[in-house]
Formats: sequence, C-alpha cells, structure tokens
Amino acid sequence: MAFNFFAIKTNKLKMKLKENNLLGAVNELREKGYEDDFKIKDNHIISTKSGKTLNVDDFKVENGFQFEIKENAVDTQYLFTIVEQATGNKGLLVDLMGIEFLGDKPVNRKLHVPMDTYVYEAEPVYKYGVRKVLKAEFNIEPERYELREDFPDFPYCPFDNRFTILGFDKKNQEYVWLVTSILQDKRLKKISYQP
Repeated sequence: MAFNFFAIKTNKLKMKLKENNLLGAVNELREKGYEDDFKIKDNHIISTKSGKTLNVDDFKVENGFQFEIKENAVDTQYLFTIVEQATGNKGLLVDLMGIEFLGDKPVNRKLHVPMDTYVYEAEPVYKYGVRKVLKAEFNIEPERYELREDFPDFPYCPFDNRFTILGFDKKNQEYVWLVTSILQDKRLKKISYQP
C-alpha cells in the first residue's frame, strides 16, 4: 500500500463546523443537505444511494475536514463534502482510517483540499464499537495484527452500516481499530477477502 503524506492545513475554508468530532460533523452536514454518501473504488467515486460511478472530473471536493482525538494524535480521520458537477447532488465521503486521503491515485489526490483540523479531547478505548489498538501495543507483537479489506463479517459501522477496511487481532480473533500510525507501518500486512 503506497502512502502520500501530503496535507494542507489552512483557515480559509468555505465552511466551518460547529462539531469537533466526526460523527457530530456528519450529522451537522446532513442537516445542511449533504444527503448522499460516496465511496472510492477503482479510481472513481461511487454514490451509495444511486450506485452511479463518477470519474475524477465529474465531481468537486468542496471542503475537507480532519479530525483527531487529541492534538498531534496518531489517529486521524477525514470527511469531505462532495458535489456532482452535472447534477449538483451533494454528499459526504468519510475516510475513517485516512486510507483514501493517503492513497496515490488521481481520485485520492483530488481529496487534498485546504482543511482545518478539529480536535476532540477524549481518548476512547473503543472506537465505533471495536477495541482501539495504539502503536505501543502493536509494537509488542506486530505480527499479531493484520489489515482486512472487504470481509463479509465486518461489524456494524455508524456511517454506512459496514466497514470496508478494518484491523484484525489474530490472537484474540476480533476486529480492532488500528490507529493511523499503525496503518503506515510496513510491518502491517493487508489481506483482501477472497470468496
């Protein structure tokens, strides 16, 4: 997995949020008319409502928001407001683990828009219903963890009802939340589901 560590931080956004956490921000933006959800697949953005596939030139990234649990955290999440150029359809792209923002394809690079960082002070032990693993724990037994993609037994996700990528603790046989610094670690193996 290739990562591009480019980020723009600025205070010149088109939109400011009242909420400082991802779930609150999603609800706030839903109230502002961002009703669709978008996913990245094969260098395109796909509407989860209509199933429509958009090429890189078919959509605009209006705003980007970065969320961290505490300042200078190793657990960063991103939220983007997306507008389809032809129809004006508005929606959100939620990047829970920073994988899409750090990707190196043209669709991923389009997410590099000016953004502010919102900081939430609490440090949860669980995140979205799964146990959170910090880098110090990973460093003790890195071979114990893997990053799974598109497994059918993923637990419920509050944003689209199913995770698309999630950590797995092989010793405890449970899905876990791996912080961003672990996702960037070359020792972490990525496993794609093979039916």
